[in-house]
Amino acid sequence: MRRLLAGMFLSILSALACPSLTTEGASDEALALLLIKKGILTQEEYEALKKEIEGVVPPAPAMAARQPAAPPVDTESAAPPVDRLRDEVRDELKRRDEGSVKIDAGAQIRVRGDFARNQNFTDFTFTPGASEGQALERIRPRASIELPASKVRLVTQGQWYGRRGGVDEREDLDLYQAYIEWNDILDSPVSIRAGRQELVYGSTFFLGANDFYNGLTWDGLKLTLAPGADFTVDAVGVTMATLNPGDPDIYLAGVYATWRAAEGHALEGYFFYNAGFYPFSHGEVTLPSDGHRWFTLGARVAGRAHGLDYELEPLVQWGSVPSPDGRGSDDVRAWGGHAELGYTFPLAWKPRIFGAYAWGSGDAKPFDGTYREFHGTVFNDHPVVGDMSVVTDLSGVAVGETRASGVQVWVAGASLSPTADLSLSLDAHRFFASAVPKGFSRDLGIELNLVASYRLWEKLTVLVGVNRFLTGRFFRQAAGTRRDIDYAYVQATLEF
Repeated sequence: MRRLLAGMFLSILSALACPSLTTEGASDEALALLLIKKGILTQEEYEALKKEIEGVVPPAPAMAARQPAAPPVDTESAAPPVDRLRDEVRDELKRRDEGSVKIDAGAQIRVRGDFARNQNFTDFTFTPGASEGQALERIRPRASIELPASKVRLVTQGQWYGRRGGVDEREDLDLYQAYIEWNDILDSPVSIRAGRQELVYGSTFFLGANDFYNGLTWDGLKLTLAPGADFTVDAVGVTMATLNPGDPDIYLAGVYATWRAAEGHALEGYFFYNAGFYPFSHGEVTLPSDGHRWFTLGARVAGRAHGLDYELEPLVQWGSVPSPDGRGSDDVRAWGGHAELGYTFPLAWKPRIFGAYAWGSGDAKPFDGTYREFHGTVFNDHPVVGDMSVVTDLSGVAVGETRASGVQVWVAGASLSPTADLSLSLDAHRFFASAVPKGFSRDLGIELNLVASYRLWEKLTVLVGVNRFLTGRFFRQAAGTRRDIDYAYVQATLEF
């Protein structure tokens, strides 16, 4: 009986310390050895605990007559010995955890080869007759220190980024992230994060990490209010970190609210103010870099159930932009968004089909007092516009000195996972311009993307993409050629 009770206690202690451990068939000594190795239990503590357990075990029936009668026990207030020990062990483990300092470190290493024909890698514009290749390396070491008792965490992440080959060679060493965060301040629903940080929301249509190249981070403050488990509000005030030569000065402030209405479903709303320069142009007309004032109001509803997934995210924008001569400004009145619907079949390879539509308003005469070109996706490379960056966002696309303003795109695709480590996807994007100069076609073309992802080991993933952009009539009118654009890449990412 004593051995049984000791075994029960050790099983409880092991389950609390090591939830994944199975104790079936394991001896008390083996469990004790594991706990000692993990630093949760010393040999002396183990021996003392066994003696304590033995002290609460009632005597054997044959000896009961020789023992004095025990005093009456208040069964309402007295807990069983094993329950008391379980609570004591849980409290002790919690005390040790809260008093500890957690240190973590690791890195992400990524290498990729890019190859293009009829496109350049400097600004990804249509360049008939050009062929280009480049190698990219990105290393992001990270380290964090956490104080569980006070819920404070300090995170740093560096970045070395290199591009070799092509016409845009570079080597940059940056501080990618460095922030301190304090969660549930003094047991309140308020958390704060200060420093250089990523801002990633929703499906990253408006704000994301722009991860395919060297990323996107912000310097400033994020305040989070979480009055309930299903509702959070973020308030941010940040400036965009300079990670590329010529990056514009952008100040961003606003709020992003998320309500998890039900399991697998979310309703989000956001409002942001942006003061800064968008690096866009209209043929020979380039906007001044100062005096931009943008307000963006957006909403997002998304979820999945019974194999069906959906997303809808409309945005409206207003504000003012300076006129090209710098002597006045035009009012901004723009709108855009995207919608997606997909279905995953309950089959072995998890085949999924999906369709999407995205739209951004345009302006063929941008400086007539009202500016209607949508700029709601400039903070991130969203997959709705394809994989090639021929069309970088829904604001438009320039071919030489001619610009198509605003973009509408229809998307259809399918994906499957033959194994747990392999996934394949094929999608097609049909692009139209919202507004073009007089005499030009709105037909921008079709982009086809075939992408395969394979996890070689637990921490190593390989990504391969083969893409083609079938140029539409607008490209042919503006460039005077019928050539299409080809792009392919091979990427390996190691995380540890």
